[in-house]
Amino acid sequence: MRRLPPFPTLRAFEAAARLGSFAAAGVELHLTPSAISHQVRALEAWFERPLFVRSVRRVTLTADGARLLGELSTAFDQIEDVCTALRPSAASLGLSVHCAPSFASKWLGPRLSRFIQAHPAITIRLSSSADPVDLKTHTDIDVDIAYGPPPARAGVAVESLGNERTLPLAAPQLFKGSPPTRPSDLAQFTLIDSRLNPVQWADWCKLNGLKVPPNARPSFDRGSLAVAAAADGLGIALETTRFAEVELARGDLIAIDGPAFRRVERATHFLCYRTTNEERASIVVFKQWLASELVNTGTAAVRALGR
Repeated sequence: MRRLPPFPTLRAFEAAARLGSFAAAGVELHLTPSAISHQVRALEAWFERPLFVRSVRRVTLTADGARLLGELSTAFDQIEDVCTALRPSAASLGLSVHCAPSFASKWLGPRLSRFIQAHPAITIRLSSSADPVDLKTHTDIDVDIAYGPPPARAGVAVESLGNERTLPLAAPQLFKGSPPTRPSDLAQFTLIDSRLNPVQWADWCKLNGLKVPPNARPSFDRGSLAVAAAADGLGIALETTRFAEVELARGDLIAIDGPAFRRVERATHFLCYRTTNEERASIVVFKQWLASELVNTGTAAVRALGR
């Protein structure tokens, strides 16, 4: 059995001796100065000799205290080195996230600061493109947030990020008076196509008992661009409200909705990761954070589709 004083007394002494102050040691160790003083006195009692000379504003080491600090500093450095070597490496605490562009810029990006504040040990590396990502090939990517259901792949988990409301969105000034109250009212306005959206005007019109108006429609290959065009008054975009949270909150856009309209609600974004990594700490934490953010914004939590 080792004959050692309690470790908290050694830690309090080392911090106070290194910093030359019980108050500074308390700040470092998240203790009060009186708690540091109590720990040091307990250590002095164990040694049966003083380790500090106390004055009104500072403390200085006795010869015995200086000898103990020299040995403890070396021992603590060795302990810290071993603990650092055994901890996960910086690379394993990183998380490479690939994301569809509009989701990255309109939903994920504005929230990432909250993730970083809550989990400072995890370094996010975010990349974005509209092209599908094969996680079996792109092993440098840990997590992919895909727009539209990705094809099933063995060894890749796919989880829905919940149903999204896809509604006609328009700038209030587009309407001279009140917004449309019936689906057929939209035929007199310019409709904006969002080419990559899994929900198209043909789907919305069929659901609402209409034929797609024959008018020419401006087209954009990013949901965020379609939302921006609608906010600028170009016409009516059919997009997920996830991409228009800021514009709807500011009043730059309004959602054309009401008793006469039938909504499109379906999952359009999916979280994908390799099943071999499903217990990796950074992925587990990221999934939990995503679920929390989705709940806070009124969206259903992450739901597994299959593997």
